[in-house]
Amino acid sequence: MAIYPTHTLTLLALLGMTSATALAGQVCPEGEVSAVLVTPHSYFETDDATDGGTISWFFKVANAIHADTNEDFLRGELLLGVGDCYDPFLVDESERLLRQLGFIDRAEVTSERQPDGSVHIRVETWNRWTLQFNVRFRFEEGFEFAGLDVTERNLFGRGILLRGFYRQNRERLDVGGRFQSPRLLGTRWNTLLEASRTRAGKSFQQGFLYPFVGEVGRRAAVQSFVQREDLFSYSLPAGGTYTHVVQPYWQRSSEMTVAGRVGRPGRLTILGGGLSREEWEYTTSLFPDGAEVVRDRDFGNAEPAPPGISDILAPQLRSYSATRVNVVLAQRNLSFQRRDRLDALRSVQDVAVGGEVALVLGRSIPFLGSSAANEDSDFFARFRVFGGLAPGRWVLASAVSIEGRQIFGGAEKGWKDVLGEFDIYSYWRPSETSRHTLFARISGAGGWSVTGPFQLTLGGVSGLRGYSVDDLPGGKRLIASLEDRIYFGSPGNGFLDLGMTAFVDVGSIWEGGVPFGADSGLRATAGAGLRIGFPGGTRGVTRIDFAFPLNGAEAFGSPTFRISAELLGLRRGVEDRQLRRSRRAGVGPSLFPDPSVGR
Repeated sequence: MAIYPTHTLTLLALLGMTSATALAGQVCPEGEVSAVLVTPHSYFETDDATDGGTISWFFKVANAIHADTNEDFLRGELLLGVGDCYDPFLVDESERLLRQLGFIDRAEVTSERQPDGSVHIRVETWNRWTLQFNVRFRFEEGFEFAGLDVTERNLFGRGILLRGFYRQNRERLDVGGRFQSPRLLGTRWNTLLEASRTRAGKSFQQGFLYPFVGEVGRRAAVQSFVQREDLFSYSLPAGGTYTHVVQPYWQRSSEMTVAGRVGRPGRLTILGGGLSREEWEYTTSLFPDGAEVVRDRDFGNAEPAPPGISDILAPQLRSYSATRVNVVLAQRNLSFQRRDRLDALRSVQDVAVGGEVALVLGRSIPFLGSSAANEDSDFFARFRVFGGLAPGRWVLASAVSIEGRQIFGGAEKGWKDVLGEFDIYSYWRPSETSRHTLFARISGAGGWSVTGPFQLTLGGVSGLRGYSVDDLPGGKRLIASLEDRIYFGSPGNGFLDLGMTAFVDVGSIWEGGVPFGADSGLRATAGAGLRIGFPGGTRGVTRIDFAFPLNGAEAFGSPTFRISAELLGLRRGVEDRQLRRSRRAGVGPSLFPDPSVGR
């Protein structure tokens, strides 16, 4: 046994301490996370020492019946915990992930350096109002009852959504329920189950999704199944006996896809693959009454369609089915920047900066030896590219997408069901303290050789806002808008946010070979309205607008009065909502959410 002098032992101890310290510095150069402090705030902020007035009781009652998010649930959403190495990027990414939760209105994740070199992470969240009794209505061509929802969006404080609904919106009637959980059995698996009754029959939807977690997750998977019987609504030109034609359809689709990605955040390459199955039917054996017509937008009292309507619709009523092997490829070079007063009145949203290119390729294969007449041999492709910039006081975003399928053999041989769109969105604030945000967009959409129900319209909240959503049908559309969004302030100690807007829209629609379409010529509308955010600081905005045509036969006529959510902007994404209802293959969007969507 060796014996060392005292000074030698002291030296070795010091060297050991130095070595351990150096090693710790190499393992956690920014320090170790020594605590994670989570504070889920009540819906309304109250302070007994300062708050009072005639509505203080309202704050207290609201907070008493509102469920705050469970702390353990919030900790599970974070990308770092106690004992992990501190990483500023993971702190920012955790905050962004919290803002993406549908029941979180605001989230702040900050760090505090401690005297011993470790770091405390502080998490604060403010929920949306999660227990909702929603009386739905539309106010466009007068008041219209649109249904009733009873929803809890944050059951047990764990993000579980439970909803019963009765929805009556134009051709759509849904009566049913929905269950959705973002953390199945404590994992990152999302699950969804929904069943309802529609005007045409039944609807059922089921799915499991393991998403890419922020910009650091390495794998993702999705399994989904949808079966739906419903109606597709065609708008008819104004001035006729009828306002709409509704065509029943039966759809069934399923998908199993897995994907992985390599690289580092800001430069990620994604590769995936899987199987999908889709079926579309419009036959009289399923729907013996066929197409129906509607008077005065009264979809509850549709009548059998007159002779000739079926002939007009026939080119878009080709039943088919296909099973495909799919390959998913993408390159994602994105980061995120925070900007305020874009689509919300004063809160922050995350803006994607950089670019993403995504490609889905699918080739049909025989399905269990099927030889059905409507079993297609085809090749499907979907391509999407996105780019975003945020220089200075500007935010710019653009997206282009196109999809279609090539049919091999038969009378329909060639490229069919081609749907395309492009969008350019921009925001500009004159100064950091300015209450004005100038918003502009140019959007185009169209369809070519479409074998399923398809139609666009020029009017509506996402189109020319001086016209109804049913006005001016066609198959190809181009719209430009300019809007000044003004923030007034947040009265009542931040009780709500108030602002206004003034806007002008210019656009055209072309017949494009779709049923009941026509060329509109150049049309322009203008309008103004109030913007309301409740409670103060929310990302959601309610608009009360009036708008009127500037040219054409209706110029400066009766204005269109509309109450709606803020639907035009990056927070909702740039995907055309009318184009979405005619998409055939559902592969890809679950794994690659629209990067234009700002949270």
